[in-house]
Amino acid sequence: MMEPLFLAVKPMIYGNRNVSSPKAGWNCLSKLKLYQGMMKSTMLKINNLNPTAKLLSNLILLVACVMIFDPQTMVMLFLTTVFFGVITRSFRKKSIKALLPLLCFAFAILWMNAAFAKVNHPQIIGTLGPLNFSDKGLIVGLSLCFRVMTIGISSIIFTTNTDPNDFILSLIKQCRLSPGIAYGMLTAFRFLPSIEADLTLIIAAHQIRNAKKQKWYAKNSSAWYRNAIPLLAVNLRRAERVAIAMEARGFENNMVRTYHKTIDWQKKDTIFVACAALIIILIISYSAYQGWLVGFKTWQGF
Repeated sequence: MMEPLFLAVKPMIYGNRNVSSPKAGWNCLSKLKLYQGMMKSTMLKINNLNPTAKLLSNLILLVACVMIFDPQTMVMLFLTTVFFGVITRSFRKKSIKALLPLLCFAFAILWMNAAFAKVNHPQIIGTLGPLNFSDKGLIVGLSLCFRVMTIGISSIIFTTNTDPNDFILSLIKQCRLSPGIAYGMLTAFRFLPSIEADLTLIIAAHQIRNAKKQKWYAKNSSAWYRNAIPLLAVNLRRAERVAIAMEARGFENNMVRTYHKTIDWQKKDTIFVACAALIIILIISYSAYQGWLVGFKTWQGF
C-alpha cells in the first residue's frame, strides 16, 4: 500500500532525480526532517522568556544608545541588534513595513544634521544648492541615524515576540503594577481593533446614504467630523460599560487577586538579561579600547 503511494508522490518530492527504492526515499525524508529540526533548534526563541526580562534588556540598550555619541559604536550596536532580530525570526512582513517610516525618519535626521548641525570648526565636504554639508555634522547625523534605527529595531523585536496579556501579567507580578491600571491598559489596547471596525462601519453607512467620497486632496477642513464624532460617541459608551464591568468585578487599585496564569521569573530570564548587558559592555569596551568611544555630551544637532 505504501509503495504505490510513494511512487505517486515521488516526482513531486524529488523532481527528475532517480530514487532506487521507497526505503531510500523515506531515508532521505527522515534526514530532511532531522535537518529542519536542527535548523529550528539553532534559532533562538525568546517567546517563552519573561516579558519583563525583554523589557529590561531593551531599557539597557536604550540607555547605552542615549549615552553614546560616536557612529562607530552605534554601528556595532545596530548590527548586533539586526543580527539578534535575524536569529530570532522577528523580521516579518508587518515588521518590515513598520521599518519603512523609521528609515525615512533616520535618513531625514542624517541629512538635516549634515547640513544644519552647529559644530565647532566645520569643514565643508559637499554642497547641494544652498545647503552646505560639513564633516562633523555628518558624524552627528550618522550617530543619531543609527541610534534611531537601533532603538526602533529593538522595539520591533520586543513587540513581535511579546504577547500583550503576558506582558501585563508580568508587569503585575514582577514590577508590582496596580492591577486596576494594568487591566485598564490591556482593555485600551484591545479597543484598537474594534475602533478600526467601527470606523469601517461608519464609512460604509455614509456611502449607503450617498455621501460623496472625496479625494484626500479635495477634502475640506470640516469633513473629518462626520467620522470622528460618531466614532467618539460609540467608544465613549463602550468605555463606560467596560468601566462599570471592571468596577463590578473588583478591579480596584488596592485589590489582592489570584491568577489562573502567572508569569514567573526563571533562571533563563536572568541569563538573557545578563548576556544582553554583557554584550553591550563588551561592545562599549572594545570601542573605548580602539579610541572611538565618545560619551554623552552637549547636544550639537540643529
